[in-house]
Amino acid sequence: MLATAVIAPAGALAQTRFHQCQHPVKTGVEVYDLHNITPRSACPVALALFAWEGSSPARIRALYGCQRPKPEAAGYPFLRLHRFRGYRLSLTVPNKEFKMTKGSHSFEVTGTDFPLNCT
Repeated sequence: MLATAVIAPAGALAQTRFHQCQHPVKTGVEVYDLHNITPRSACPVALALFAWEGSSPARIRALYGCQRPKPEAAGYPFLRLHRFRGYRLSLTVPNKEFKMTKGSHSFEVTGTDFPLNCT
């Protein structure tokens, strides 16, 4: 019984399906952990956010900041921007993975700029 409890979380994590938003891959943006949404609907908004953020350093600063316990230490990201094209933006707890939610639709984003990096 204990073996089943230990194996189940690893199995669930291994089943997470990542969907590349471009073929061939150019940006590395992927969506995963989709709820009530298809990759075809999630990818355009994920790619739009990636393009918006990457268009200038000021937009990177507008999207997120870093809390640093010491100036020379790696920090923890926090969001400054909480909405994008009707989607609520958040960071999951405890892993700080980037999540987009609109009503009952949600998905997480990974790729070149995600998860957010505070090194």
